[in-house]
Amino acid sequence: MSQLGPSEIMAAVARRGNVLRALDEGTRKAELVTQLSVSRSTVDRAIRELEGQGLVERTDNGYRRTLAGELVLTEYDSFTSRLDGIVESLDALDTLHPNTEFETAFLNGADVVYAEKHSPHEPVTRYGEVVSGANRVRAIGPAVLPQQVEIYHDRITDEGMSAQLALSEAVVERLVSVYDERLQEALSTGRLHIRQTSSTPPYSLVCAEMPTGPKVSALLYGDTGAYAFIGNDSSAAVEWAESVFEKWWTEATAMPIRSDQ
Repeated sequence: MSQLGPSEIMAAVARRGNVLRALDEGTRKAELVTQLSVSRSTVDRAIRELEGQGLVERTDNGYRRTLAGELVLTEYDSFTSRLDGIVESLDALDTLHPNTEFETAFLNGADVVYAEKHSPHEPVTRYGEVVSGANRVRAIGPAVLPQQVEIYHDRITDEGMSAQLALSEAVVERLVSVYDERLQEALSTGRLHIRQTSSTPPYSLVCAEMPTGPKVSALLYGDTGAYAFIGNDSSAAVEWAESVFEKWWTEATAMPIRSDQ
């Protein structure tokens, strides 16, 4: 058995993955030829390579994956799934600085929606739908969106939603100067808590408690406004997003009190 490095093993699985995946408790070469619609010589080469790497072994019933083969295939599938999430989100990620705090778990299996010519407001709409359906939200944000102001106000004042918001200084100033009446109504319920961040968050991020469980969503911005929505409800994505919120919330300060109050 040859001792290959991780990159060589991954390359072999990329080449021979269809054969490795087709093997179960015992599969003969003739069955592989029929099942995969490939030549016998192709199957021979694949089995020889995989067997030489310790991923496949021969039994009385044919060939099967070894324990190492099972583990490698699982890791390969996880890797390609995470990579798929990154690839699907390439244009969205391009709006962020390379040093931006982000995690592949948030992209793995995510729902990604871009602003298109025929539906320029779809990312904002999808983001708003998350807030509209939540019982509780914790969020950070670098921008004021009129639709969001209305949704938060109505959900908090009329429907009992609670919210913790860590917002940039510019957002807080905008809320006070333009939406003060709605802001004060929401604050008076005791269910809205706002803190001001010392720097501007790179994206909007909401951690929402939905009736069906937690869900996290992000809104990324381009030169002309909201460009992409990313939503996920996997435990790994939720854990990451909640840790990001907690960091911003802990480092933020109480919203300044108006001098006329």
